[in-house]
Amino acid sequence: MKLEIQRQDFLKAWQTAEKVVSSKSVADIMGCIRINAKEEGQVILEATDLKTSVRYKTSGVTVIEGGEAVLPAAILGNMLRKLTSDTFTIDVNEKRGILDAGKSRMKFPFVSADEFPHIPDSQGAESICEIISGDLKRMISEGGSASSAPQDFPKYIGACLLRTTENSLRIVSTDGKRLAISERFCTVNRKDENSMLTSGALKDLAKQLPDTENVRIFSDGPVVWFSISDVEFSIRKIEATFPEYERILGTDIHTILNISCAELISVVERIDIVAKTTLSHIMVMDMTSDHQLKITSISPEQGIARESLEADITGESLQVGFNAGYFLEGLKAFGTGDIEIEFSGAEGQTRMTRKDDSSFLYMLMPSRLSPQDLVDDELNDSSQSQYQEENLEGEGNF
Repeated sequence: MKLEIQRQDFLKAWQTAEKVVSSKSVADIMGCIRINAKEEGQVILEATDLKTSVRYKTSGVTVIEGGEAVLPAAILGNMLRKLTSDTFTIDVNEKRGILDAGKSRMKFPFVSADEFPHIPDSQGAESICEIISGDLKRMISEGGSASSAPQDFPKYIGACLLRTTENSLRIVSTDGKRLAISERFCTVNRKDENSMLTSGALKDLAKQLPDTENVRIFSDGPVVWFSISDVEFSIRKIEATFPEYERILGTDIHTILNISCAELISVVERIDIVAKTTLSHIMVMDMTSDHQLKITSISPEQGIARESLEADITGESLQVGFNAGYFLEGLKAFGTGDIEIEFSGAEGQTRMTRKDDSSFLYMLMPSRLSPQDLVDDELNDSSQSQYQEENLEGEGNF
């Protein structure tokens, strides 16, 4: 195989493939990228970590001699980024691989293409839907905000559910303490399709999506493909059952808070400096009918953090506790603009949505409070000694 390559175009394709490899080790074939150069001039890069794969039809490459080669991703990627020459050649034969860029020359190891895992393409797979890439990026950020670190059981903890309705795509995640649902209208070709994919793979996909292109989503058995012009990503499904989240969506609302999301993020980030030093990461929100919102966190070791602000509050006065980290992750998924937070009491579900926009819903359960979380002034010695035992109850479940 021998190729003449325009560096800038090829580097973009190589970097996209490089993000999928699972290892920087030259000895590990999962840390390599396969180049398939066809005699008619088409060049395809492939990379996989066995759960996620990418196939990229490159431009800016002239095929002098066709063939296949599996090349080390990291070492060649670093060289490509450092080259100053606009063009170079890659020549791979039975004995060695050589990169030649005029004054720069490099010999590198390679692996037989026969050892590289087969990456299926979407030919013959059934189309699920088509959606604007910018919408899909936003949905992954929103809908994946309630997933936690992957666990062996239950598997849905570190996953997202992709579900099609008659005219929309929905992305859902939950870890039992919170729930996130993001939905956008799109062209649906197969409704009632359910695919569970790892949230980490989806978030990696989102980083590589453009903003304005169409993404075609296909499914065939255990694999889901995301196709954008010359690039095709594939993610293996998780074989598990996702919770029946629809049955918990209805709830009685007792208190409603309307507030600027950016303002609330700023406040909670400061409160979290203390909250994250406590065993259960708790902050307490006090809302009164005179439109006063107070947020407090108490740590025996780090002291008390408290902020007060005026807010649009309707309904009953309420004192409720939350895991500050979970609360903050939900807020950050909304970004800017005004949000509406609906509370169903100190132990019921809490719902966040954008003002006048129901496309994204973030729900979480309050934390159970101990007396030490509600101290108004400085902690006394007895409360310090009891804090660790009495403040371990944590959050409720849906």
